Amino acid sequence: MYELDWQHFSATDFADLQTRLREAWQEILPGGEYYGQIRICDVCYDIQAEWLACGQGEDIFVTMSPFFPHDLASAEEPYQEMVEGMPFDTADDASIVYAREDFLALSYLRFCDDATQKIQQMLQKAVFAKALAQNTDFWERHDEKLWQKRGRLNE
Repeated sequence: MYELDWQHFSATDFADLQTRLREAWQEILPGGEYYGQIRICDVCYDIQAEWLACGQGEDIFVTMSPFFPHDLASAEEPYQEMVEGMPFDTADDASIVYAREDFLALSYLRFCDDATQKIQQMLQKAVFAKALAQNTDFWERHDEKLWQKRGRLNE
């Protein structure tokens, strides 16, 4: 079992997301809206509200998608690099998805329990092994550099 760090998705973040899903879900932008993340060593699960294909159209879902540092020894290109020198990858088959109605039915503690169980199962996938073997504070360093970069852009 891995220890999950919930400090980047608080009960307040959960309440904000539920309010958005209850009162203004139709206004969620096409690219989705970010609400926080759960960190496990060098893996993080971003939590978003986003439009996904459903039946004949699209509907809003709460998604939890994993990200981890790109293995520089890998022949594959990284998924993305938002901060120079800090590329990262994802594993689509390890995402967790909640229908809007299902998410709205959960309390924060019930969500934490359910998400913890699902994440623990997903972390058994081999793709996470290297990122779980160490904690290099990749995401803390990434966030710090990203904030610095955004600060310069806003000047």
